[in-house]
Amino acid sequence: MSTFSGINTARRALGAAQLGMETTGQNIANVNTPGYSRQRVEQSASVLNQTGQFTQKHVPGDGVVVNGLSRVSDALATATARQDSAAAQEQATAATIWSGVENVLGDTGASGLSENLKDLSSAWNDLASKSGTDGLAGAQSLVITRSQTVATQVVGMNSQLEEQYDQLGLQADTLATQAGTIAKNVAKLNAGIRETLANGASANELMDQRDQLLNQLSDLTGSRVVNRENGTVDVLVGNAALVTGDVSHELTVGVQVSTTDKTAVAAGAQKIGNQLVLSIGGQVAEPAAGSLKATLDGANKTLVDQKSDLDDFATTLTNTVNKAYDGTFFQSVASGWDAGAPGYTTAKVDASQLTVAVTSGLRDSSGTSADRTYAKAVSSAFAGVKSEWRTNVTNLAASTQSASNRAELSAQVSLKSSAVRDGVSGVNLDEEMTNLVAYQHAYSAAAKVLTTMDEALQSLLNMVR
Repeated sequence: MSTFSGINTARRALGAAQLGMETTGQNIANVNTPGYSRQRVEQSASVLNQTGQFTQKHVPGDGVVVNGLSRVSDALATATARQDSAAAQEQATAATIWSGVENVLGDTGASGLSENLKDLSSAWNDLASKSGTDGLAGAQSLVITRSQTVATQVVGMNSQLEEQYDQLGLQADTLATQAGTIAKNVAKLNAGIRETLANGASANELMDQRDQLLNQLSDLTGSRVVNRENGTVDVLVGNAALVTGDVSHELTVGVQVSTTDKTAVAAGAQKIGNQLVLSIGGQVAEPAAGSLKATLDGANKTLVDQKSDLDDFATTLTNTVNKAYDGTFFQSVASGWDAGAPGYTTAKVDASQLTVAVTSGLRDSSGTSADRTYAKAVSSAFAGVKSEWRTNVTNLAASTQSASNRAELSAQVSLKSSAVRDGVSGVNLDEEMTNLVAYQHAYSAAAKVLTTMDEALQSLLNMVR
């Protein structure tokens, strides 16, 4: 090997050490940059191609070769963190929805439905205890007034559930729009990354930007990522492709009208019960996790179940009172049942249409104690009505608390998995300072080699002059 070859070896060492220092500086500069993955210089020893009869012996290699800059990341840690974050977003959104439902149907304070049912039961009991005409009119009027209060409150609860359904529909549209915008940006970055890698340049920063978008997309839809050899990724939501290379597909939320509830159809198809459906490029997709999944589940299941429970309670209230009253006291305009004799039915009542059919002239108007039969029957049967509502309220409180607990647990799991991912990809200042010192020493040593080679060459030239 000639002296000039030694100089070239030192030059390569200087270049590799300098690139190492620059890369370390880049890492340190981005220590607080969200989503930044630390980079590392990949280098290997240069191998001399010496074959044949003129091969020289005892010749060192040709120095160092820089193979490129790699992003330090762990595919499993990234996928796990992304999955856990999507689950945390789903549970947090679900907890918010349950909290909203509890605010509508929860039973606290003097104005709660339980208190109003208690007052109505007391009014029926007071009417049943009348032995003459004294105070009878007032007792009858109190029964009707408190019954109207209960009916109005049930209808109001149903209306608030409908409002929540509308809000969840708007929220689903908003989230789908956000996901669509992110998908378009992922497709654009796919194109940029593919072209950059094809030109032999580093696309690490572009990949960091894409990973940030993929994290956001996962939080919304629980999407899955499939890596391709050319550096691009495909994104799947359920079994539907959201991003394929540099092409993204549109997300839309539609409404599928439910026809299973015959009484609702007779009333003109209630809103709750109509299913919100996510479509990607015209194909129905079911998000595996994320806030969009929780929003769709909230509209399609949570509110449907709560609406059904409210209808069941309205049915129990109507049938119990009407049967004991032996006539039509409560009725539902949209329930589809005959409001005539015998005045009660086993058909499911629509809570949105619950009304009091009697406005005056209650039974037992003669003022004799023997005619208190109907009022006494209603008063006795009313315990079952109050019990059912207490059960509903208890179950709702338990479900809300359970949703809150799941949200807290999922958030903790997500933090831990994110810490594992950041422990691999994040910048560690202590490690970077160690690398910086190592590259600095390597640079100084390579410079010393170059200086020594230069001095040796100068000595040789001086000798031959």
